[in-house]
Amino acid sequence: MPYPYASHLIPEIVRAPKCLREGETLEPKAKGPRGSSFGVNLDLIDGRYTDLRYLGNTHDVADPSGYSASLLLGGERVRGVDYHAVGQRLRYRERIPAGWHQDIRDPNLATTDANQHRREALPDFAPSDFKDFIGKTAQMWNIDLGWEASML
Repeated sequence: MPYPYASHLIPEIVRAPKCLREGETLEPKAKGPRGSSFGVNLDLIDGRYTDLRYLGNTHDVADPSGYSASLLLGGERVRGVDYHAVGQRLRYRERIPAGWHQDIRDPNLATTDANQHRREALPDFAPSDFKDFIGKTAQMWNIDLGWEASML
């Protein structure tokens, strides 16, 4: 079955203003002794229904290098933010930059296509804690979390 969102729609949906689905709140939940995770459904503020989900986790809330967030569209990860202390190369080409980066994916393309999964460095991205990380990735993907300014 083909992916339900055309390639040109993915960046438009990522840029479009989004909010938590009615009745949902984003509260990270403890995961193990030091970890945390969250997952919420999203709606476009002004647009048709889309199957959007915002997820994140960390193995240790005190260690920002373990923070990870994803934006799923139609059950597929179309955006993500991760950290790698050391960049990784594949066939003499940089595939994963060192530090914070954003994954940009297009499920419509073949896995052999260079644009199917790109990683862009985020040199100015520096979250202070897990809540700050959540706020920064939500802002990057234009998600209104309904949090008061004092909570960030």
